[in-house]
Amino acid sequence: KAMMVPALDIGGAILLGTVLGFGMTYLIRFADTKKRLSVIVLGIILLCIGMAKILNISSILANMIMGFVVTNRIRPNENAFEVIDEIDEIIFAMFFTLAGAHFDLGVMKEAGILSLLIVAGRCSGKYIGARIGATVSHAPTVIKKYLGFGLFPKAGVTVGLALLAKQHLVFSGTGIGNIMISAILTSVIINELIAPPLTKYALIKSGETTEVK
Repeated sequence: KAMMVPALDIGGAILLGTVLGFGMTYLIRFADTKKRLSVIVLGIILLCIGMAKILNISSILANMIMGFVVTNRIRPNENAFEVIDEIDEIIFAMFFTLAGAHFDLGVMKEAGILSLLIVAGRCSGKYIGARIGATVSHAPTVIKKYLGFGLFPKAGVTVGLALLAKQHLVFSGTGIGNIMISAILTSVIINELIAPPLTKYALIKSGETTEVK
């Protein structure tokens, strides 16, 4: 039973996202104006969220699968998500503002230590894992040395999944949920401070880009 519930959740989200993804791919062919395209895209995204809520499955995973299907099914001259590109900054701002509203300073003593452990464990795991993978696959030395640094960035999906986890009955109304959210938000803030410089360093050292002075 413990394995069945998450399996049904993931399977249901994949099925819902796939069905709506094919549906969106079909409907956007009839959008002859940007206004109609925006109605179709935003409408199906909201439909996906609503159906996921009704079915009690992950709306984040369902929308990710839907986006994957649409991106790989649309014609080369179609850009289904261009209407979202124009307002994505507003969406991101709203998302992180709502996430920040769950930040509880009262549990920062516990959450602060946990966030440092999250950052240290995640970064070391990414770097060591990348080196091991590069060694096993006999990848070039430059990949072995610098790929791990390029895997550090994270943000939106992590926060979204944490917010969904907090809504679960196990964490609902408990201090564990507040500590979890505060720790993850703090780890995201720390990560956003250290990851970009390290990613830039990796890109320059690996020869993938050049530093602009």
